[in-house]
Amino acid sequence: MASGTGRARRAAWVWALCGAIGCEAAPAPAQGLGAPADVAASPGAPPAEPAAPAEVHALLPWLDPDAGSAVYSRIDVEVDLEALGRLFAVPPRAGHLLRDIQAFRAGLAALMDGVGPAPATWLRDEALAYLPPIAHSPYLVFGLRRTRAEVEGYLRAAGLRAEVIEGMTTYSPLPGGDAQAGPADALPVHHAPATAFPWRVVFLEDDVIGCLSLREIGGGLGPLTAARDLPASELEVQLSRGFAEDPEMLLDMVVSGPMLSLDISDDVGAIRLGVRRWDRTGVDGELILQPLGEPDAAVKQLEARRPALETDAVRELYERIAFTPEPPVVRGRLQLAAADLRLLKASEAG
Repeated sequence: MASGTGRARRAAWVWALCGAIGCEAAPAPAQGLGAPADVAASPGAPPAEPAAPAEVHALLPWLDPDAGSAVYSRIDVEVDLEALGRLFAVPPRAGHLLRDIQAFRAGLAALMDGVGPAPATWLRDEALAYLPPIAHSPYLVFGLRRTRAEVEGYLRAAGLRAEVIEGMTTYSPLPGGDAQAGPADALPVHHAPATAFPWRVVFLEDDVIGCLSLREIGGGLGPLTAARDLPASELEVQLSRGFAEDPEMLLDMVVSGPMLSLDISDDVGAIRLGVRRWDRTGVDGELILQPLGEPDAAVKQLEARRPALETDAVRELYERIAFTPEPPVVRGRLQLAAADLRLLKASEAG
């Protein structure tokens, strides 16, 4: 049985969720979850605006103020985030944020193989990913466990070249034909090919790095410098508040559409996925999805999902999700024990 504090936090999260995706009215709390403690007594009155959190998580200040889609995760890196997203019917555009977090970790692990310690020993579990309005791919932000000098040594040993762009130190694969750049003794023993590691790593702080696609225009640092120089966006404040006020929150994703869905026939206007720690070793996931069609029709299609490429055990998890139409949105809820999470274990977490 959830505590009163837990129920209040969950209900407040749902109210904030609905505000984030632009619902006309917040969905009623699910049975047994309780009601927001601060809802005004008069019917239909919106909840009072909470004060901004006193502290902000270290990675969130690097969220581009213009980004309307982001995910912040503190889930164990052994959990396959992309598989978790598929389980909760996250559309591909939103799933791209989860996939790139894992792809970067796996790519960095391959790059470090034989030349340095595994990234899992010096990257923190938490990760931020967001999609700027004009970008080829999501921007990623990670925290570091080791000192900056140590990590820079790892990156150089892995074949990445240091360069200062817009006052920030970056590490990137050597482009073709540039093998003679700089003194010979300053070059790594081997050169990392851009085809194998298509990212630029940038030091944002001594214990925080950003990662972006090499395909971004110019140096690609515009969204990161905007995050550094401009006031926090409403999305950043909302995510910061959620994690500051709820220590059990492990993942919060907000993605605005419209987005093509692989699970329902209509496009999706917006989604929000929240995952909290549950029963010490499990997680409690809740999805709010705004279909551009009828919520009742979307629920029927979501309940009929039978993923052909998943194992029988994972398909059983799909059948356990409870989807409920709460116009104009659909809510999905699933609790996963530690044994369930092991079914979603990432093959290469870095």
